[in-house]
Amino acid sequence: MPKKLLVTAQWDEKSNMWVATSDDVPGLVTESRTLDGLLDRVLAVTPELMDDNGHHLATRPLPGETFDICILSQVTIRPGHAA
Repeated sequence: MPKKLLVTAQWDEKSNMWVATSDDVPGLVTESRTLDGLLDRVLAVTPELMDDNGHHLATRPLPGETFDICILSQVTIRPGHAA
């Protein structure tokens, strides 16, 4: 069964970018203007980060191990203001 990795995507109003971070993927910090672009970036960098930084995890990933990535997106809204 694949290990599940949780990635948090937060909208940064100042930079107008989505920013992804994760406690499950050591060193993951990436950004994109769209959620689709952010997913592409996360999928591109996660395998290398797991290879390079997996020793920081309590259980080091095994060679050839597969992962399920769950991206939780978070947006802050102000009540009474339509998008």
